[in-house]
Amino acid sequence: MKRTLLLCFLLGSFFYARGQSYFGYRDDNFAGIQGLLFNPSAIVESKYKAEIIISSVSATGQNDLYGVNFIRVLDGGYSLENDANKHFKADNKGNFNIDVLGPSFMIEIAPKHSVALFSRVRSVTNFVGINGELVDQVNKDIEESDSFLIAGGNPNAVTNSWAEIGASYATVLLDRDMHFIKGGITFKYLMAGVNGYVNGRDINVVFNKNETIPALSEYYSSGTIKTAASYDYQNGEDAKFDAASAGVGIDLGLTYEYRTNCHNCAGNRYKFRVAASVTDIGKLNYKNVVENTYNLTGNVTQDDIDNADDIFDFFDSNYTKIASAKGVKANLPTMAHTNFDWNINNMFYLNLSSDFGLVDAKKVNATALPNSVTFTPRYEVRQFSFYLPVTWIEYSGTQVGVGFRAGPLFIGSGTFVSNFVSNDSKALNLYAELKIPILH
Repeated sequence: MKRTLLLCFLLGSFFYARGQSYFGYRDDNFAGIQGLLFNPSAIVESKYKAEIIISSVSATGQNDLYGVNFIRVLDGGYSLENDANKHFKADNKGNFNIDVLGPSFMIEIAPKHSVALFSRVRSVTNFVGINGELVDQVNKDIEESDSFLIAGGNPNAVTNSWAEIGASYATVLLDRDMHFIKGGITFKYLMAGVNGYVNGRDINVVFNKNETIPALSEYYSSGTIKTAASYDYQNGEDAKFDAASAGVGIDLGLTYEYRTNCHNCAGNRYKFRVAASVTDIGKLNYKNVVENTYNLTGNVTQDDIDNADDIFDFFDSNYTKIASAKGVKANLPTMAHTNFDWNINNMFYLNLSSDFGLVDAKKVNATALPNSVTFTPRYEVRQFSFYLPVTWIEYSGTQVGVGFRAGPLFIGSGTFVSNFVSNDSKALNLYAELKIPILH
């Protein structure tokens, strides 16, 4: 397993992860169900009489340790260790999430009432408190390493994946002259997928290199660490969704529009729109999660690491287990969203949206997403939209993207422009959808 095992031990990156985004497109008046994922009130008085989603996917990865030149990555042979820009901190962070929307539909059941039903698979991996210099040292081939003493601190890594079926209802609450208010709610049934975490406390690592026999080089460590997984890894079980472990979630949203345009004119009636919502209130109950706590005081050789079958076998064989428990609850990545959309005229818009996490990412088994603020100029007509989102993301800084909607298809990226003009990109985002829109 080479030195990857120790890296996993410090980062928790041995878990495969997935989760959510759609920068720019979600603010489009033709976003439909994509809009309701961030604010359930979006589906009422929308542009659609009905909408059927065939499939959509969004993937986002970001960090503040490695800056990458994506042009060189596409050429092949790119190495994080040798070619990437490195930004070492005592508290480096990263996040990876994928959001897959399956068959879904919405329909206007009356002029002021709409409902939706959607299926979705999500997963979020987040890690904080990672000492970047330690990651860099562990990533090196042992022949290139030097002895070191580094304080690992309090690393925390979590992955959480789940499937959900959501039912949404939205209605008009006020429609009076220039003032319009609508509200919505979504209830979600959650089926647990894979949950796992690594949480360290007061970790220190010393590496003494054996120049004569590198395999006998030793790692001395101190501190404690919790490891957990929602499947029986000790008996060779593979990660899988667990129908016996479930949960419920809820989203709430309101939208206000200041309307100055006439009823019969083309385009949208509002001059500006203000919206606020809270999403992913709820928890998953993982009944089969096994959590072990280890005292890391001791030493291991490089040979011990290379010969371990997996990370859990490595801990069991080399460190003292001081506690064990079964069954945990994992929170959803609860977030507060705000949105301001200014209709400059019937085709051009400026949008400012924000997403703020309400979960402390440093807590044990805390599923969290980073904060972000997005400014998006947008061109929007009935069959086509084009947008240029500029997003500040907590872990990776400012990113510039691009995207478009053309009838039943949308494709975009929150980072595309940055990825191809910067040699120090710290994020990558892509998304696409195919749907059947039934317009008014």
